[in-house]
Amino acid sequence: MSWTRPPRSFWTYSVLGGVLDALGNLAMIAALRAADLSVFGPLNAIRPVLALVFGWLFLKEMPTAAGLAGILITVGGACVILKEDRAPGAKPNSIWAVLGFRLLGLGLATLASVFLKRAASTVSAEMTLAGWLLCGLICLTIYGRTRGEKLVAESDRQWLGFHALVFLVMQWLTIRIFQGTLLSYAFVFFQLGMILQVIAGKMLFREPHFARRIFGCCVMSVGAALILWRG
Repeated sequence: MSWTRPPRSFWTYSVLGGVLDALGNLAMIAALRAADLSVFGPLNAIRPVLALVFGWLFLKEMPTAAGLAGILITVGGACVILKEDRAPGAKPNSIWAVLGFRLLGLGLATLASVFLKRAASTVSAEMTLAGWLLCGLICLTIYGRTRGEKLVAESDRQWLGFHALVFLVMQWLTIRIFQGTLLSYAFVFFQLGMILQVIAGKMLFREPHFARRIFGCCVMSVGAALILWRG
């Protein structure tokens, strides 16, 4: 671990990254309440496209031709997963609302990643994680106080420590990946975890369309493999 006095820009990036990420998570929670776990997770495949655009605009990052093909293949896998996932009797307005919240959350969280990567370029991953945690927690606390809601329900407190530990390790690894590769490539690699979410959706919640969804996950894995090979 490396701890040094951070430059002033670090705090600017930490505030922007933490606050935008917190707002993005709130929007994604609103979408998660009304969407299948299998659809909610693999919809993350849209994030490499957002990361590609934001990386080009704010970080001047450009993937190779093979890397771009890998990103497009990953998005193609997401399209296979999302095909005909409307539940029987679902109202179109509610479906569009879910997609709207999800896309808003993805956009905010991906934009936050730009500033997290900038912060990580000035200090260590550990300091970046600490700044992200502090700024995001302040934002969520203000939200909870404004709405009069508890950040953690009584029934969920027994899982809080375990969840916090796993989430912090995940975020630390995410920042380390940001330090070593393009933003768009990083989000393609994250899609490999969607295979577990599709399996969990089938085993724990008996969600439908498992064969098609797992095929879509395999397509996304091909995109990630292409980037590892030629990106």
